[in-house]
Amino acid sequence: MIETGQFTVYATFLAQDGKYAQMEALCRESLAVTKTASGLQQAICLEPPMPDKPFVFVSIWRDKADFQAFLQTPAMREFHSKTAVQEMFDTAMQRATADYYRVMDAWIPTQ
Repeated sequence: MIETGQFTVYATFLAQDGKYAQMEALCRESLAVTKTASGLQQAICLEPPMPDKPFVFVSIWRDKADFQAFLQTPAMREFHSKTAVQEMFDTAMQRATADYYRVMDAWIPTQ
């Protein structure tokens, strides 16, 4: 359940020219690794409307400690290792950003 104050990661990933499919695959892989995390409340990856726009990845965590614990898991350490990140930039990614937010408010419709 999403609640006010939860720790949120907002990241963007811009593909290199001609490397859209490779960047899409990396985003799908990142989401697959993230979906298994303890404390994850919601994760969403948005596909850009045009190849010159970035993919957007948003994950909402029960708290910051859950996110920090996730960063230390073997799967995430491997995915974000110096070698793996360098390979992402060498093969697909032009630019990446990451910012951290707190949920200000949320609305989820009831059934």
